[in-house]
Amino acid sequence: MREPILRVRAEVAAPVDEVQAWFLSLEDHSERYAFETHGGFTFEEGAFGEPGAVFTTRERFLFVPIELRFELTEVGERYFSFRLLRLAALKIWGRFEIEKAGAGRSILALRIGSETRAGQIFLRCYPVAAAVHRQICGEVRHIKESIEASEDA
Repeated sequence: MREPILRVRAEVAAPVDEVQAWFLSLEDHSERYAFETHGGFTFEEGAFGEPGAVFTTRERFLFVPIELRFELTEVGERYFSFRLLRLAALKIWGRFEIEKAGAGRSILALRIGSETRAGQIFLRCYPVAAAVHRQICGEVRHIKESIEASEDA
């Protein structure tokens, strides 16, 4: 597996199958992925959970709104990988992974990296690294809270 530059992990008070179900529910409830700095996503090509599908997100990095396009590159039972289509020469990729952490608990991880030296330098550059790390921390925190809130409902 490729080495990530940035990574965030959180323990979720739900078993793996419920975390997977939450992600799968996004096909019909994409609004669940919208939060303070993330405007959710829209699929432009292909279907949800299908390798090759292209989707757009509207996110805010350090108060600057940015529209990003991604392609799903791999989808497995406990992971899905994507790549950033904007700045394609940097070959930036991401991967969500779900691991079992114990009875009724899971670990949700989001890893971001690049296949090129230029992309790795870009992701390590202070303002970029700080903005992206803050955003992925917010994403993982939001997902965790959303899954755990649906458990309480």
